[in-house]
Amino acid sequence: MASAHTTLESSTPSAGEVVTTELKEITLEFAGEIENKSTFTLKSNNDVVQVDSITVDGKTLTGQIPTPLKNGEYTITWNIAATDGHLLSGEIPFTVNIPNQEESEVQEDPAAETDDAQVNEEQSPQVDNDTDSNNEESDDNRSIISTVSIIVLVILLAVGIGILIRKKR
Repeated sequence: MASAHTTLESSTPSAGEVVTTELKEITLEFAGEIENKSTFTLKSNNDVVQVDSITVDGKTLTGQIPTPLKNGEYTITWNIAATDGHLLSGEIPFTVNIPNQEESEVQEDPAAETDDAQVNEEQSPQVDNDTDSNNEESDDNRSIISTVSIIVLVILLAVGIGILIRKKR
């Protein structure tokens, strides 16, 4: 009597699916019984995503997702041991595209930055900005004065050396 290898019958999410609501659990359903050492990993851009409580119950492999998945492409890589002793593996690619998820993240950030900017403007008076520009101008003036002073010293030194050379003749 020959035993057939078990195959993946269904999964949540399914291969190629675009998930549009928060995913809290991954479920893989196989045609035959699987061993307790069966498992899977979830990856996004080759980074492993945390999955908790991966359990085997007869033909079903289940894992809990503790934090909401961000919009993007994901791959479930499963490795099972069938009750006939064969090791099998496969991949299930899917995409998360929850509407308004990116928009809400983008909207939160500018609002936070605007609030921070307003607080900073209220805390630091306009005089500070003028002081900064005055400091820059002062630094520029010091540089010019230093450069002119060095040039004058070099000229005086050259004139002094020239006078000494003429006196010796």
